[in-house]
Amino acid sequence: MNKKINVLSFTKKGSQKNKELCSYLTEQEYDCIGYTIKRFSVECDLEPMPEYLSLWIGKKWGKEDFIFIGAIGIAVRLIAPWVKDKYSDSAVLVMDEKAQYCIPVLSGHVGGGIELAHMIENCMGAMPVITTATDVQKKFAVDVFAKKNRLQITDRKLAKEISAAVLEEKKIGFYSELGYKGKVPKEVVCCESERELDKFEYGIIVTAQKKEENQKSNRLYLLAKTYVIGLGCRKNISYIKLEKGLQLALAQVQIDLAEILAFASIDLKKEEPAIKKLSENYQIPFLTYSVEKLKKVECVSSSSEFVASVTGVDNVCERAAKYCCPDGRMILDKLKLDGMTVAIVQKKMEVLF
Repeated sequence: MNKKINVLSFTKKGSQKNKELCSYLTEQEYDCIGYTIKRFSVECDLEPMPEYLSLWIGKKWGKEDFIFIGAIGIAVRLIAPWVKDKYSDSAVLVMDEKAQYCIPVLSGHVGGGIELAHMIENCMGAMPVITTATDVQKKFAVDVFAKKNRLQITDRKLAKEISAAVLEEKKIGFYSELGYKGKVPKEVVCCESERELDKFEYGIIVTAQKKEENQKSNRLYLLAKTYVIGLGCRKNISYIKLEKGLQLALAQVQIDLAEILAFASIDLKKEEPAIKKLSENYQIPFLTYSVEKLKKVECVSSSSEFVASVTGVDNVCERAAKYCCPDGRMILDKLKLDGMTVAIVQKKMEVLF
């Protein structure tokens, strides 16, 4: 799930490029809104820029991304009060108004700024200006690998040390409990067991289960998000009740919130406030599906005539989880709780280099 993108321009020519870029990104299924100064907004069919722009950016910081069309100095001054670290900052890009160059300024890897810069190149022809050392030297970057495979980095300091080791031409041991495919970078040596990692100064372990005991200080654990949570609930269920119910369900199968790939439900629940808040608070995508799609799921553990009369399907939570993850393994059949139902599917997964 991509973050919302705000495109800001300050001149007439820049605003014309703004409109063009927003149209392209919207076609690519990004949630994108263009803003410009008031006197160009009507002519260029863009939203008028907020009066207190830096404060407005601060309210969206970390939750939405920003593309500035204009001088990089404008962007730097506006975002300066809000910059924290690459794991929580918004992606920020700057493109000149002639669309010659596009610079990922912040959160190029984790926030997807570099990937977005290449998309802009495809649309506008703006050459990406990449300054990140691992990109410039075409080296393996653990944060890029983690983002690509939707893995959680459990130790940011160690991830930084591994990136430095890669730049120093050191080999990094790698072991995945989930398997892997693709061309392995020359900086990485794949191992058949965790014990083999002892040969290396640094090691990376991909795992689907959170591990807090007996961890070695030179091993970076990348946690795979493999669980899809199917949810059904009464209309306007309270957030506290929904969160408590989810925690009870997760406790039954000993799953941590950090291991959840997505929440899934029926389109009828697309705007359900409590589920949307749960998704936002834990930064977990919330996916919904039509009745027609959910009916394609052939087998469920139980059926409810009442639920079918209200929603059009007999079992929302299991059908949603299975439709979202058709090759997955059901690890928790429909669980009835106070005002809600939960089902859990584990996705079959292998990481990709």
